[in-house]
Amino acid sequence: MAVPASSPQTRQPWWPTAGTVVLSGGGLAGATYESFVRRIIALAGGPAAHIVVIPTANPGADPAALRRAFEARGAHDVRVIHTLDRAVANSEEFVKPLRTANGIFFTGGQTMVLERAYLGTLAEREITAVLSRGGVLAGDSAGAIAIGCAFLMWLPDRFGKRGDEFCALPHVAVSPHVNLARGYVTDTEVLKYLGQHAGTIGFDIDQNTVLVLDETHAEVFGDGSVAFVDPNRSPSAPWLRLRDGERADVQ
Repeated sequence: MAVPASSPQTRQPWWPTAGTVVLSGGGLAGATYESFVRRIIALAGGPAAHIVVIPTANPGADPAALRRAFEARGAHDVRVIHTLDRAVANSEEFVKPLRTANGIFFTGGQTMVLERAYLGTLAEREITAVLSRGGVLAGDSAGAIAIGCAFLMWLPDRFGKRGDEFCALPHVAVSPHVNLARGYVTDTEVLKYLGQHAGTIGFDIDQNTVLVLDETHAEVFGDGSVAFVDPNRSPSAPWLRLRDGERADVQ
């Protein structure tokens, strides 16, 4: 089902101008998880694509299991790389697999760990460069936040920005696990924050729900919905909400 996007557009593009971004709201399971992995492989170019998995956000991740998850679904060239050392992340040897990657996937976990390890390094530059050559950049939960430009959360005083992210999606703040919020409505809090910080929009993604975004369309699959929050378009509610099987033109 196609859903028309409303206007006006934000002043600068927030969608990828090349390649495709795949963002999960966390808690992937069942058919949604299956589709998530298979979609990354397909968008990266199919079985022969070079896919790099970065599990750094999750200290308990099993690299072998992550590799098998992609190989079992048809990928033939999968590499798992990880470091907590910024000097390593800034080295030519570490980024070598990233330079030829057709697809890069960040697991869920702790966004702050990704920030400390990669922000401002050569690895960050090569990670975001995968889009410019038409590849796919994917993230689950913390990984999805990192692909955006700002990490929004509850601070000691009020809801606001916890940190800067990789900005592979400029002007975007990604909020996962939205349907698990208790005592507040994520869309409302994001809208209030963005109303005071012009130039940023929000993607609010439910758990076990995936947003696929390229330079022309947004598509959603999974159990929940994705809300697009931009006070320039709608000051009181999300200007667009997509559910399983729905697509919208983002231009």
